[in-house]
Amino acid sequence: MLLVKTYLDKSAIHGLGVFAGQFIRKGTKIWRYVEGFDRAYSLKAFARLPKPARDYIRFHGYRVDGEIILTGDHDCHMNHSDDANTYLHNGYAIARRAIAKGAEITNDYREFEPGFCAAFLRKKERRR
Repeated sequence: MLLVKTYLDKSAIHGLGVFAGQFIRKGTKIWRYVEGFDRAYSLKAFARLPKPARDYIRFHGYRVDGEIILTGDHDCHMNHSDDANTYLHNGYAIARRAIAKGAEITNDYREFEPGFCAAFLRKKERRR
């Protein structure tokens, strides 16, 4: 669950992105998993879902610590950056530096489980 004000808008990185709806100070906790709002699936539970649900979650979710997470807010549109303005620590996404109101908020997908975004990152490497 995002803990700061955000909105969706066209991203220069890819499709839609998550943008800061307020100034965010360096070190601010901007996201955490909230049971009942966000959803975690074991690999076994994920495999039992109908194919359209699995396809949706593959596109909008991510895998960390052996579970597949689907967030219930704009977080599912967070884009990757090699110079992300957030980092993961103790269950939170934290602002790596100050994020101006209106700036896109980004993750470094490589912080998630190894191989999670392997296909995305391979495509990115081929474009260089």
